[in-house]
Amino acid sequence: MARLRIILPSFILLALVFFQSAGAFALDVHKVRFGIYEGKNRLVLDISETSDFRAFVLSSPYRMVVDMPTFDWQAGTIVKPPNSGVTDIRQGALQPGISRIVFDLNRPISIKSAFLLPQHGERSNRLVIDFQSIATNDFVQEKGKIHGTLSVQNMQSPSAVKTLAGAPAIDLLNPGRPPIPPRKSFALKPLIIVDPGHGGVDPGASGPGKLYEKHVVLALAKELRRQLLATGRYRVKLTRERDVFIRLSDRVGFARKANGDLFISIHADSIHKPDVRGASVYTLSQKASDAQTAKLAEKENKADLIAGIDLSVEDEQVANILFDFAMTDTMNQSKFFANTLVGRMKGEGVHTLENTHRYAGFAVLKAPDVPSVLIEAGFMSNRKEARMLNQASYRKKIASSIRSGVDAYFEHVRITQRN
Repeated sequence: MARLRIILPSFILLALVFFQSAGAFALDVHKVRFGIYEGKNRLVLDISETSDFRAFVLSSPYRMVVDMPTFDWQAGTIVKPPNSGVTDIRQGALQPGISRIVFDLNRPISIKSAFLLPQHGERSNRLVIDFQSIATNDFVQEKGKIHGTLSVQNMQSPSAVKTLAGAPAIDLLNPGRPPIPPRKSFALKPLIIVDPGHGGVDPGASGPGKLYEKHVVLALAKELRRQLLATGRYRVKLTRERDVFIRLSDRVGFARKANGDLFISIHADSIHKPDVRGASVYTLSQKASDAQTAKLAEKENKADLIAGIDLSVEDEQVANILFDFAMTDTMNQSKFFANTLVGRMKGEGVHTLENTHRYAGFAVLKAPDVPSVLIEAGFMSNRKEARMLNQASYRKKIASSIRSGVDAYFEHVRITQRN
């Protein structure tokens, strides 16, 4: 025992030294500055350590993107000179080990140079990016150019050809339809994929007191997982466990690769009418059920754009996947589950919108072989409902109604399979 008492404090001391050392080498972004010069604009990031980076530009809307290893954002207030073309700045986690800064622009630009400057005297380590405005027609030549040496997994080029995870590789410039496996019997416990929307550099909707959708829906997703697992009937996987950005196509790919039996994407909407509140459930369709749902789908489908991802090569995939849906029962299964959810929500006292089941072309619902729904748990733009969504007791009520709907759905599937 005496030896144990000697070793244990030594181990604790060693651990403290390790964590202090690890913290000392963490990357911090201390300040973001702009300079306006003749023939160019200059962006300067004051950083704690010189680090790998990559920078590139995107269009529709115009953006400049800077990726670096995970950093602590300490930039504070940033002055954006009107002549710089920068209208907004957002930052957050992109994927494990990588953080992203997105500079929204009101015009096309060209990055002329991007380089690191080591600490010198009172000047800190700096990442310097020189850029200038260019004509719209010239922007095509700039799009796709990468400045810097940072390697980002699965995202080497902003205009790279994408594939659906879990399916054969598809060249989306000459797309073919992925094969649709038959629905499986449930010899194992059904696997539920729960998808907390937004995350990382994409905060989603905001509520009072700096309350963000990405945090609310992650907490709700974890509560839903807890309740589903407590039944002993299901396996559950979350597309994200923490505050990190995940592309829409990767969320779909995650469900397909895991061979999921049901996909539930959880969000919390915002609208320009602060008195509107209530939960709603959405399924996929080429035509939106109403104008408000069409606008919601358009907004949710821009999540990748908010994070600085180029979707210009993915448009052709939509028609192919929707075509595949007509060949399967997946859409019908999704609609049945959505209607079941609506009934359980209303029965368990969850406030819902009128015409609670709605439909539109949500990108995150496009797995052709996994029944999928998107749940808007409420409105962050309604102060009362936003506060309720931030309360564990209300999240338990919503999760309970979803869990009840899942139970009813799989009971229906089992009866159908027996017949």
